[in-house]
Amino acid sequence: FSYNLPKFCSNASWNLNATTFTNITTVGAYPTAIFINTNNTIYVANRANNKIQIWFNNSIAPTQTIYGGLSQPYSFFVTTNGDVYVDNGALNHRVDKWTSNGNASVPVVNVNTSCYGLFVDTNDTLYCSMYNFHQVVKRWLNDNSSTLTTVGGTGTAGNTSPMLHNPCGIYVNANFDLYVADSYNNRIQLFQSGQLNGNTVAGTGSITPTISLSFPTEIVLDADNYLFIADYLNNRIVGSDLNGFRCLVGCSGSSGSAPNQLSNPASLSFDSYGNIIVTDLGNSRIQKFILSTNSCSKYMSI
Repeated sequence: FSYNLPKFCSNASWNLNATTFTNITTVGAYPTAIFINTNNTIYVANRANNKIQIWFNNSIAPTQTIYGGLSQPYSFFVTTNGDVYVDNGALNHRVDKWTSNGNASVPVVNVNTSCYGLFVDTNDTLYCSMYNFHQVVKRWLNDNSSTLTTVGGTGTAGNTSPMLHNPCGIYVNANFDLYVADSYNNRIQLFQSGQLNGNTVAGTGSITPTISLSFPTEIVLDADNYLFIADYLNNRIVGSDLNGFRCLVGCSGSSGSAPNQLSNPASLSFDSYGNIIVTDLGNSRIQKFILSTNSCSKYMSI
């Protein structure tokens, strides 16, 4: 995998006060997406200025910038070879692939809307979360066909098991099961590989008691398939373990700009040390919550 899969013990905790990695001066207003690869290279979508910024080797300032022909990129995904797949759907109605040197791009998927979530699985299949069309579609990147296959949602807003309402972040695990942040329905939907009926694994309508969510926008998993969610309107990051769900950071109960607060967190990513880095959209900053050294600090990177 190109991203980090930490392994946490059930008593893992993070410092409640974050450090600000970067802010509006660098990443522009309302940054949406973040990606951290296994080398701890950090990628951030600077949507306001139509570019993706990249930090290598713990650099303070961006080392590289991807730009040119992009239109309000909402999401992106980085593969193991360093290629960056970028949402370019707002005006250009496509997903572009930027090569690892960042000098050129090619269109790879034509879409008629922005992809609020992008993911590329280990079979080189690209998934796009179509917020405005209430579905998730996929296309195998090694296929010359431009046909998109629906893997979640019906194209009509709804809250039944096959339906989605304004889906945002998506995640595909090693078994090719699809997790969707079904934002307007305040839930996380799991579409097992090959199935078009989803199961609610967190939030409203979950089979077993989980946690209350309010417009979740991102879902990522750890090495044990536990869920970590950007709970956008509750201004917090929540997660699960063998004991169930709990609030992890941003747990003050209110929106704010203090180090222990978030304002509409849009996405999150783990670095190889198990730290949580969050796009704090409402505060136009990137916040880093350190995995506490006096708690479970066991992790692994795959």
